Amino acid sequence: MLSPTHVPCGPLRRILSVIVLAAGVAGCGAASRGSSQTAATTAGTTRPQVIKHHRRVRHRVVPALIAPANPPARSVQVPVLTFHRVHSLPAVGILGLIVDPATFNAELTALQQHGYHTVTQARLFDALFRGRALPSKPVMISVDDGYVDDIETILPDLRHHRMVGTFNVITGRIHEAGFLTAGQIRELDRAGMDVCDHSAHHVELTQLTAAELRDEVVGSKRALERILGHPVYCFAYPFGAYDAAVIKAVRAAGYSMAYTTDGGSIESSASPLTIPRLHVGRDETRAGLVGLVGNA
Repeated sequence: MLSPTHVPCGPLRRILSVIVLAAGVAGCGAASRGSSQTAATTAGTTRPQVIKHHRRVRHRVVPALIAPANPPARSVQVPVLTFHRVHSLPAVGILGLIVDPATFNAELTALQQHGYHTVTQARLFDALFRGRALPSKPVMISVDDGYVDDIETILPDLRHHRMVGTFNVITGRIHEAGFLTAGQIRELDRAGMDVCDHSAHHVELTQLTAAELRDEVVGSKRALERILGHPVYCFAYPFGAYDAAVIKAVRAAGYSMAYTTDGGSIESSASPLTIPRLHVGRDETRAGLVGLVGNA
């Protein structure tokens, strides 16, 4: 039987060394009493160094969508659908803007069955400013206001149908209950969805002073870019309200495309900051939606 104060050398030593080292024994043949030193035997001695491993945050790489100063005249037809909430009742918000989850899923299925293909902001930009081809029956799905439905319901449905969407986020609401957090916004972005700015506080921009307008447009853009880690090139006007001063501020902020609530489905390189959209409300049916897109 081995003496408790003796650590044998040889192969057995290598096995036991792991155990005795944890107890503070110095090495082969060393006594376990008095000769071992721990990192904290007395106050002020050196403690084991804590190595912090910082997880690298990976940002999505997005193409630069910077419109040329004098682009060639070009127009395309891409219906841009506008949703707000996809949630079962009861739910906070205007009833007519709250689409039932089953209805939303059926609408996506109907679009897919009728041969429609969802497109990204970059795909629309390339068609307008670079003359690149769009898929057959292109359509864009946009969702306003940044409710938590975006991550809990809409994103899973889009993924299931292998579709993409654009989520217009109100940056001043990311700390409010029921709205997307910064982490959830990044999750949408990294899932391949587009995240666009919808102002800081969703106020009517045409009623603001120049300084207030700048905060709502430029300030919100910077906040969203800090969250995403890359530039943001698209904007959606709160309430669809805009005028010449608002368009000027949006252009100066560096947005290349901006969306209104004006009806229509024709986008033009001459007016990329007033892109029309088609509203989809609670009472819309899957057949009605297909008709809305087809007749736009």
